[in-house]
Amino acid sequence: MPGYLLLMALWLMAGGAPQGWSPAELMAAAKPAGEALAVDNEHVRVRYQLLEYPAAERAVAESRPVVLYVKVKAESGPERTALLGAPRGGRLSWRSGTVPRGVLVEVLKPPPPASRLRNPEADPPPGSTAEAKWDGGRIVLAAFEPMHFGNGTGPWPSVTIFLSDGVVDVSHDGVRRRMGVRAGDAFWLEARTGLRVVSDHPVGAAIVQVASHR
Repeated sequence: MPGYLLLMALWLMAGGAPQGWSPAELMAAAKPAGEALAVDNEHVRVRYQLLEYPAAERAVAESRPVVLYVKVKAESGPERTALLGAPRGGRLSWRSGTVPRGVLVEVLKPPPPASRLRNPEADPPPGSTAEAKWDGGRIVLAAFEPMHFGNGTGPWPSVTIFLSDGVVDVSHDGVRRRMGVRAGDAFWLEARTGLRVVSDHPVGAAIVQVASHR
């Protein structure tokens, strides 16, 4: 066996290859480790489903997503699951002591229609992708660039789950607040909420949009 092939084989047997890098592989290998309530209002109930990933060397562990999946239980129809990786242009954030998680969103009551006159430019950034759709909503994966105006969480209220760390300005109906966010944080945001990153790196988000009553 050539020398480089022998070295590669030894590296693989020693566990040097990334194990369970893809979301599907991690989903199969992750173990439940408890739950925690994140949001509870008249429209949605959101719970973190805490997970344990298989042990791995630091470089592999830090490449895994903090939020592995989003599950949505709508009023009717089957439960939908979207496995998540890093959004295009977004970066993963991993800290010592981070607990990986899935996010379960139960839609309890569709919100009322939002005025079309409020912040009409607060749509997800260019390049965002719809990871799942159903009659009454969708999951959008987006990466917000630093200091970009005119981006937000879309035309419907949403459960917005941040996939990386950062500092953001969140604005709605003329009110703006600045907050630090960490990968895994979930918030209920009103329709046409603007979101601007004021830290140095892109911030990824999974936006569970909940359609209003027609």
